[in-house]
Amino acid sequence: MDPSTAAAPGPSRLADVFTPALVAARMPAIGAWSPVPSADDHGAWPFDDADRARVLETAGAALGEPWPALPASLFARFARDGDRAAYQAPSGARRTRLGWALLALAAAGGADAERFADEVMDGVWALCEETSWVWPAHDFRVLDERRGLLPDPAVPTLDLGAAHTAALLALADAIAGNALDRRDPLLRARLRREVHTRVLGPYLERAEWGWYDGGTAKLNNWNPWVHSNLLLATALTTESAERRAALVDRVVRGLDNYLAAQPGDGGCDEGPHYWWRAGASLFECLETLESLLGTGGALFADPLVRAMARYPLATWIGDGWSVSFADGPARARETAPAVLHRYGRRTGLADVTAHARALRGAADAVLPGPGEPFDLRRVLDALFDAEWCGRKGADESEGGAAFPLPERCWLPDTQVLVARATGGTTRGLLLAVKGGHNDESHNHNDVGSFLVALDGRPLVIDVGVGTYRRETFGRERYGIWSMTSEYHNLPVVNGQGQCHGGQFAARRVAAHRDGHTDGLTLDIAGAYPPAAGLRSWTRTAALVRGEGERIEVGDAWRLDSAPRSLALHLLLGGAVTGLGGGRATVSADGGRGLQLAWDDAAFDARVETVPLTDPAFADVWGPEVYRLVLTARRPLAAGTHRLTAAPAAP
Repeated sequence: MDPSTAAAPGPSRLADVFTPALVAARMPAIGAWSPVPSADDHGAWPFDDADRARVLETAGAALGEPWPALPASLFARFARDGDRAAYQAPSGARRTRLGWALLALAAAGGADAERFADEVMDGVWALCEETSWVWPAHDFRVLDERRGLLPDPAVPTLDLGAAHTAALLALADAIAGNALDRRDPLLRARLRREVHTRVLGPYLERAEWGWYDGGTAKLNNWNPWVHSNLLLATALTTESAERRAALVDRVVRGLDNYLAAQPGDGGCDEGPHYWWRAGASLFECLETLESLLGTGGALFADPLVRAMARYPLATWIGDGWSVSFADGPARARETAPAVLHRYGRRTGLADVTAHARALRGAADAVLPGPGEPFDLRRVLDALFDAEWCGRKGADESEGGAAFPLPERCWLPDTQVLVARATGGTTRGLLLAVKGGHNDESHNHNDVGSFLVALDGRPLVIDVGVGTYRRETFGRERYGIWSMTSEYHNLPVVNGQGQCHGGQFAARRVAAHRDGHTDGLTLDIAGAYPPAAGLRSWTRTAALVRGEGERIEVGDAWRLDSAPRSLALHLLLGGAVTGLGGGRATVSADGGRGLQLAWDDAAFDARVETVPLTDPAFADVWGPEVYRLVLTARRPLAAGTHRLTAAPAAP
């Protein structure tokens, strides 16, 4: 699979397809459109017996329990000590509990549903009573020069948390609105008023949202993620026809901003973890727009929209591992294979639907597993997707769906190459290498870094990102070890690592195929500060297939004068054995070892242990990773070196 072979101009502007006149003419009145039936229509809910039982058990276990408290002191934790999770965890627990209660209301039916109707009422009221729906790390009053501890409800910030809450309440309106009205019509009226006051009104009337147009923030996953929720909130809670049309018009223009900023190869510089809220959320936006307005289906044939669908395939290693550049973890904390399956069907990409089926594996088609994130909108979309919920699709044999595992994926705009020894299997070596620049979304200083996996297990790694805190997106970001080039697979010259900024970029980037070899060549000198003294540093990382299968990383450098120091760093995700004589073997989880080899005459070698105390790291890699430091014995102004990585002999 090579998206570059389908290079084409960017997509049609959505505003040319969904014109203001068309939106005004076709936007359904409130109540005329819903993605789900009312809970009162019990027979329209296609729960199977197992899912129905699990929904009722999960929601039933919470009945009578107090709702998680959200005191001001929890919100203030972020301003005081940088902790985001103290508030977000109980806030998320409230929303998850309401989501399960809504499913139970629909699953129970009849008189049994009454025990869940009060639970839904309590959840809706609890969310409406919250001072703010914003996450503390995003609140303007906390972040700007006021340095407040708490949010101002008179000037709400519209962020991911607020938009998600608006969509959840909108779905509560659609599913439980009748049940709420039977209790007190004030409930639904208040729900709609709060959604407008806190989310839709600020979105329509204020122009300070950097995620909308890139004015004060990068156009990343926030744009389609927020807009996917705003479309639902608009369609299900806004009563005025004029405001409904105005909101959809603004969403369409906002999505155009996002699309205009995307690379033509469909890559996601935030990495595969964030793709599930970037490319996947864009698909949900297009799907909702088409459903609402009865047109726009041709957009799924657009080259960019199709290329974006393939990104999860391009970055898949195997056994839950993905190519993990930037902040995304090597094992995604959240995926949505049902969304990807619909995306593949709508774009006519059989390999995408096959990847989605394989990603689902033996898991439930609808409900998340224990401890997995709960998104009511995605649960509902999966539940009502009969093809997805079927036991076996056209892309699945009796033995189960297989991952497509393309042999080579080259993203020329994103500047990422992924090559595996043999397409269709995780057996053997995989190489991933990147160019780009050091101001990408969720950036790490990692221009020219590479990853090596063996038999589907990463061994030369990018460790990812720790638990998000205030420092993660503040001035202190590049003081965090995992963001620095010194903890990526890169050189350190004259004690200097790479710098942050769009000007610190790869030059002369070229992918190449030659017989059984796939590789990427680039000059990474431009990613370093002047103090490094680099005139050029040309790196070629290549996978050589066939007999003697190996990965070769060749470096050639030139400086103005001999450096005081020069070192090559490698971050390793497995135990290191056999160090000596220019050799070391890396292995993990009982798998085959990866033998690394370098010029022992020119470079001294040592291995450092990097303890991982943060669960965000340890849950992926275990209690520690290792850094192999190759230090030049006699640093020269010009030189070359070749590192090889090959399966170790049995």
